[in-house]
Amino acid sequence: MNTDVLEVDGLCKSFGGVKALRDLSFNMRRGEVLGLIGPNGSGKSTTVNMLSGAMPASSGEIRLNGTRIETLSQWDRVGLGLTRTYQTASVFPEFTVRQHVTLGCEGRRGVGPLAQAFRLRRDPADDSRIKERVAKALELTGLVDQADHIVGTLSTAQQRFLMIATALTSDPCVILLDEPAAGMISHERETLSGMIGRIRDAGISVLVIEHHMALIMEVCDRIVVLNFGAPIAQGTPREIRENRAVIDAYLGEAA
Repeated sequence: MNTDVLEVDGLCKSFGGVKALRDLSFNMRRGEVLGLIGPNGSGKSTTVNMLSGAMPASSGEIRLNGTRIETLSQWDRVGLGLTRTYQTASVFPEFTVRQHVTLGCEGRRGVGPLAQAFRLRRDPADDSRIKERVAKALELTGLVDQADHIVGTLSTAQQRFLMIATALTSDPCVILLDEPAAGMISHERETLSGMIGRIRDAGISVLVIEHHMALIMEVCDRIVVLNFGAPIAQGTPREIRENRAVIDAYLGEAA
């Protein structure tokens, strides 16, 4: 039985004559945390943009639960169970946390952003399922006590957690976290680490694109390393830490 939820095969991206990503292949297992690391300019952002549908691939295949998705829109990919967060938290500051998280529930119902904004096509029978999803997302992200707070009063780290919670309510099987620890201090990164563990334990596969190596080494089951747009290593945190090509390219002798 295939336990891979996301399969990437020979993914490439060119901008004119510049090859930003070359022949990237990897798989993600169900309920796994996979790290994607590399120096600046190595192709991490290009990869997550192609996986999420924000940018078309030049060539290669992306499969989600066996279905090819590389030609689908971002919205369609969310509908099939692949969602993401962004490096910069973009929130509605006047909403409550609960209202904000509820927005993410529309992703798997085939309701577009405009209909969502005007509450069109709302089926009252969905209300209990939406409440369950919101409650689960708040619990996984540790925001239960802030559920009725105004988003604009949250700390920067809490707003990042809110973006994760909002993405989770689309009921994903894969979530892509793009630099989730950016700007966080030590105790906030510890909170994030625990959150990623809870998301994995809930059966959701997590791809973490991150510069903070301590977090990557702590939370990831496996790691993919990019350099100059090409994969140079894949393996467990221990294997990556001891890989000479990775040390030379990224981690440095101190690793």
